[in-house]
Amino acid sequence: MKSLLLRPLALALCTLAASAASANSSDDPEARIARVLAGLRPPVSFVGDATWTLQERMKHYGVPGLTITVFDKDGLAWTRVYGLADRELGVPARPDTLFQAASVSKPVAAFGALALVNDGKLLLHEPVNARLKSWRIPENDLTRQVPVTLAHLLSHTGGLNVHGFAGYASDAAVPDVLAVLEGKPPANSAAVRVDRLPGKAFRYSGGGYTVAQLLMSEADGQPFAQLMQQRVLGPLGMADSSFAPALPPALLARAAAGVQPDGSAVPGKRHRYPELAAAGLWTTSQDLARFAIGVQQALGGQSKLMSAALARDMLTARDASYGLGLGLPKVDGEAYFAHGGWNEGFCASLMASQNSGQGAAIMINANQPALMDELRRAVAHEYRWPGFKTLTPLPASAEALDQAPGRYRINAERVLQVTRQGTRLFIGEVGETPRELVPVAGGRYLQREQEQARSFEPGAGGHWNLRLEQEQGAPLLLPRLADTQRLPRELLLAGDKDAALAAYRALRDSRDEAGREAYLNQQAYGLARRGDKTAGLALMQIGVELYPESANAWDSLGEMHLMLADKAQARSAYRKALALDPSMDSAKAALRKLGE
Repeated sequence: MKSLLLRPLALALCTLAASAASANSSDDPEARIARVLAGLRPPVSFVGDATWTLQERMKHYGVPGLTITVFDKDGLAWTRVYGLADRELGVPARPDTLFQAASVSKPVAAFGALALVNDGKLLLHEPVNARLKSWRIPENDLTRQVPVTLAHLLSHTGGLNVHGFAGYASDAAVPDVLAVLEGKPPANSAAVRVDRLPGKAFRYSGGGYTVAQLLMSEADGQPFAQLMQQRVLGPLGMADSSFAPALPPALLARAAAGVQPDGSAVPGKRHRYPELAAAGLWTTSQDLARFAIGVQQALGGQSKLMSAALARDMLTARDASYGLGLGLPKVDGEAYFAHGGWNEGFCASLMASQNSGQGAAIMINANQPALMDELRRAVAHEYRWPGFKTLTPLPASAEALDQAPGRYRINAERVLQVTRQGTRLFIGEVGETPRELVPVAGGRYLQREQEQARSFEPGAGGHWNLRLEQEQGAPLLLPRLADTQRLPRELLLAGDKDAALAAYRALRDSRDEAGREAYLNQQAYGLARRGDKTAGLALMQIGVELYPESANAWDSLGEMHLMLADKAQARSAYRKALALDPSMDSAKAALRKLGE
């Protein structure tokens, strides 16, 4: 399980296509649904842009099955289900097919925790160790300064580790919650501990939600799945949902089978997640929509499960635009709540307006969240969700066409390049396919592939510098590079390995961030994921040259060789990793798979 928090929160500013202006005057439900299914789009779209159909994008991403429910102020508007619940067996998806909600389990669990607060069984700002019985967060200097509270756990500000969970194969032993919290076999995750000052900053922690799971269960005196059924799922009408650690046969027969990022089927069809609050909900898109409506009703003071004050608290940002269990994106100032999720072979997305009653829940049995993003934008475009605006592209000025092209320094080793093709500008990192940079009002430029605006500012020598808006934090100002200056990444991509090695060594010796082992490792994997495995291998080899005593560097090099199907070199690298660290489990496992 890993978070998809930022991706579903980064909503597109959608454009109303000129050809659809008159068609959208029709409120015929089926016509509107048809326009949604033919209106999938990237994060930013412009007047005149083509859109995609759901069918072609499911094929593009290799997604077997999908379910979507759209809702508004009057309740559930419509549900559609497409494709296969089990690709290997050819079983079609149905409205009652169960999908894993993955991290969308968290806001549902948080709602349950607040229901307990509403009933006086828990307190948001009380130290959780005062209530926990069978296990407590181990104390240290950090927790003695600031004890961890339920509000910390639900808002990911408790300073706890363990980002997410891998789950357990269908034939694997599954730990109980205490083993998970202690990181003891058969748990496959680290012990949950506080290693940052609680309350100081957001850090996503599935481990924190597992602490909350135990806290809730002990406070209510019953297993977590039962209390969630009684306090949330039942009252909200989520009849096709379950937090059961093991699905009973009747529900298991309706459970979808997952597909991994590489397109292979999840062995055993699906993983199990004893970390129920963090990742363990099985549900449908209709039931997720019912949950979102329940949050909207609570916010409007129409819920018996929690007060409007608690609902407002749930939707009040603590840090990183995250409240108690929900992300809180804004689209042109309009407030939404949202969450995404990723379990092995499954992804889910939920987003809803805080004011208009609109929203959508989407679930797939594949790890391709971009498809859900594209579909959700189609819904927002068709139903005119608040804050979504029409964008009209402008022509690039003669000054921009003359001044903007050039190379801009991202950091000590990476370069962003702006190029001109006729009357259009393009942007991309050196070595990557450039993307069009489209002028819009206000002197800004946008790309279809991402929402953060770019702009240019006068710099030294009459050259322009490049300003990059960030999703969070202050903008970045990238200085223009001299035409004769080459940074390490450019040397690497040009095939000048000796010069690249010397340049990266200089960064290491000067203790620049771009010369650190962890940074080089991350960048090498990034190159491979973007399709340039050869460059990824070259950078990983530089990492080994600079950090020859690092077992992790050799282990990563072995994985990179495997990506290129070079088993002999992979074996050599893994053996070196084990020579440096005989306890390295990842290298042992890799060698076993290689027949050793």
